Amino acid sequence: MYDKLKYTDETDKSLGIAGMAITLVACDCEDMLACVSLEEGEESISMAEEFFFNGNPRLSAKIAWNEILKQFQVTAGMLIGNVLCRKFCKGTSPDADLLKLVHDIIVEEGARNCSLDEDEADAVYNKNYRYYNRLFMHPTVAGVARDFATALRMQRRMTSGEVIENLRRLGNI
Repeated sequence: MYDKLKYTDETDKSLGIAGMAITLVACDCEDMLACVSLEEGEESISMAEEFFFNGNPRLSAKIAWNEILKQFQVTAGMLIGNVLCRKFCKGTSPDADLLKLVHDIIVEEGARNCSLDEDEADAVYNKNYRYYNRLFMHPTVAGVARDFATALRMQRRMTSGEVIENLRRLGNI
């Protein structure tokens, strides 16, 4: 079932990482990124500690839930960005089966991690999909993504600062 999400090669993987990094910049969450990597045995994308909400007994339940929901929304956006960037940068579009798989993953994770009803998780998917579909269809974004993926394949690993530097052209969009 998840075979449709597997990377086909290193170029595909670097484009997926580019999509996730661009998504973080687009939702103003680049400060949550620690690094990206193509190295074997390392996570493709590592998040900073601030990304992970571990709970705090001094916070109200509402504040805690909002933090968990924000993390879910960012993660959902990163999944969508990964898939769209990989497809659009290769000159194709995601097929209906792939989009349904992404949708179903987001709905399932929304229920599991945030206790969202299907329609609530569906709204998160739809909002993210519409926004990131427009973003990744932009020709400048596709060019930035390809350049970033090429730089990552050459460099193998980038810190958050290097990621932001490589994506600085996005500020002109």
